[in-house]
Amino acid sequence: MGIIKRQTIQSSIYSYAGVAVGFLTQGLWFPNLFRGTQVVGLLTLLISLSQVLAQASNLGLNGAGGRYFPLFRNAERQHNGYLLITTLTTLAGFGICVLVLWLARPWVIEFYQKDSALFVEYYYLLIPLTLFTVYFTVFDNYARLLYDPVTGTLLQQFVLRLLILLAGGLYWLGWVTLPQFLGVWLLAFLIPLILMIISVARDEALFFNRTFVSVNADLRRNLMRYAGLTLTSALSTQIVWTIDKVMINSKQGLGDTGIYGTASYFAAVIAIPATALYKVSGTLIAESWKTNDLQNIATIYRKSCLNQLIAGCLVFVGVAANLSNVFRFLPPDYEAGYYVILWLGLGKLIDMATGVNGIILNTSRYYTYDSLFFVVLIFITIAANMLLIPRFGINGAAIGAALATILYNLARTLFVGFAFRMQPFTWRNLVVILLGLVVWWVTIQIPYPSADAPKWRTILDIGWRSALITGLFGGAVIVLKLSSDINQTVEGLRKRFL
Repeated sequence: MGIIKRQTIQSSIYSYAGVAVGFLTQGLWFPNLFRGTQVVGLLTLLISLSQVLAQASNLGLNGAGGRYFPLFRNAERQHNGYLLITTLTTLAGFGICVLVLWLARPWVIEFYQKDSALFVEYYYLLIPLTLFTVYFTVFDNYARLLYDPVTGTLLQQFVLRLLILLAGGLYWLGWVTLPQFLGVWLLAFLIPLILMIISVARDEALFFNRTFVSVNADLRRNLMRYAGLTLTSALSTQIVWTIDKVMINSKQGLGDTGIYGTASYFAAVIAIPATALYKVSGTLIAESWKTNDLQNIATIYRKSCLNQLIAGCLVFVGVAANLSNVFRFLPPDYEAGYYVILWLGLGKLIDMATGVNGIILNTSRYYTYDSLFFVVLIFITIAANMLLIPRFGINGAAIGAALATILYNLARTLFVGFAFRMQPFTWRNLVVILLGLVVWWVTIQIPYPSADAPKWRTILDIGWRSALITGLFGGAVIVLKLSSDINQTVEGLRKRFL
């Protein structure tokens, strides 16, 4: 667990630094920078759809790499051409996606021209955005397989958001028009890709020599079969994460999509530690399956559930307790996203609380079942949205997303429990939840600044209220010794600096 703890901490630091920049940019500044909610809705929809298209373009090889790269690993033979295979396969998949986008253009014009004209106008931005997104994931995944999950996290979570902030600054200064801003915004996605490639080259792992390509018939067959299944799973995941925004856009318009997208960004903050942990633990779990080290997998599973729950509860309580303050900095239209943040945040928290169950299942011999769960999840999400959005609007979409997340993680946790006899929960997990509820209740009893109070008082209130939450919750976790990893980290810092 040493490498997992160290790299997770490093990745989390970069991630939360990026969250700070992204929160100020996309959570607070952009809603005030662009008049109305249309432009924010456009950016939300473009990013969501590009992520689905990027997942489809990769044809499942990123997911398959976590399981089969140990069979390619050989630096002297340039890892048997793995990077070249992945790059060319992704190029073929991207070409198919471009064709689909071109064929779908007439339908998009007919369906979205009335309520989402801005999306129709900038529809083809999906092509370069998808290209930059998919190839960043290719090189980021490759670096992760070579035990470097930190560089990709730094570039994606911090550098990208800083560049988007700079793009917004150019628009705010009046130096660029909206179309020019979107061009600079696209450039913000290209630069991290270039830096990611340079990082791989610096580590002397940028291999494209086709003479080293070596994939025997059995490996090729298994790789293609597994890639097909992981494509189903990964594409299903992206569809689930995107379908709510697409359905809101089709039923409520681009404006509500902007409100929902901003709210979902607040909720995504909660899941940052999970993103870092998945990048680190996936490769190690795959290696453990290779040696059939079930004990190590069970240890990672148990600690991931507890530590992610602690991190998620801390951030969720912090977000929930400060929402009243935060909405004072947003235009009035965005107040409709108040409960969206809470529902989506709850879904993220539940996903974190169940740890790496998906990685365990996806890298095991039962990986086909994970694809099945994902497909079922799509139908549950679509059905929930069709039922709830007409009745509750964007709140209905958030409730549907949370419900689908609960059912999906329940199914995966039960399957891992029955198949591998791994049960990761202890009394500590329950104590963490109760502790979070108590800290939330205590902090909301303290009066908030009045509506006519100066903004600086609201900022101070957010600061000290967050510090109080961190002190109460974090202090209790340490005093009660709920997590050995956290206590060891604190003790190590104490010895180093005191």
